[in-house]
Amino acid sequence: MMKVLIALIPLLAFCSGQLTNLTNSQELDPAGNFRLNWEVITGTGDIVLEIVAKTAGWVSLEIVTDDGKYADVIFGGYNDELSTGYIEDWSLEWTPGAHLLPIPDASNDIVLQSASYSDPNTILRVKRSLNTGDYWDVPIHAGQMPMGWSYSASDAYDSVHAAAGFVYITFY
Repeated sequence: MMKVLIALIPLLAFCSGQLTNLTNSQELDPAGNFRLNWEVITGTGDIVLEIVAKTAGWVSLEIVTDDGKYADVIFGGYNDELSTGYIEDWSLEWTPGAHLLPIPDASNDIVLQSASYSDPNTILRVKRSLNTGDYWDVPIHAGQMPMGWSYSASDAYDSVHAAAGFVYITFY
């Protein structure tokens, strides 16, 4: 019986969409304080994104349209006081260098898979469809995509970011 249970563990993890190791990784912050790991799940149309940021506050990842005018924002973190992770699906008109607050998306198309804080890193793992079909979400496509990133030392959503930047990522 024990052998059967051990054999089923990988199958259960696969079926739940929980990937242990993500095969793609890119350091987004030149200072080494914000890394993105990801895996496109073959045959599902889904992607798992994992943010690892050296902060005790919130993190955000902005998936920007190719023309640079609009961004789909994944915002979240781990609240130590409540011992729980949180995630928001937001959007904003993208203006590099501006400090605009994003607005909540009426349709939450992001699934929080895990969130943790282990000094000094906040680790947030989410899953979403490559193309959610939601007007306010930017589809993740083949080839290079413009991306923004930021993090704060605070969990307060309106706190100013401690660092932010802009990169290009090729997801697949």
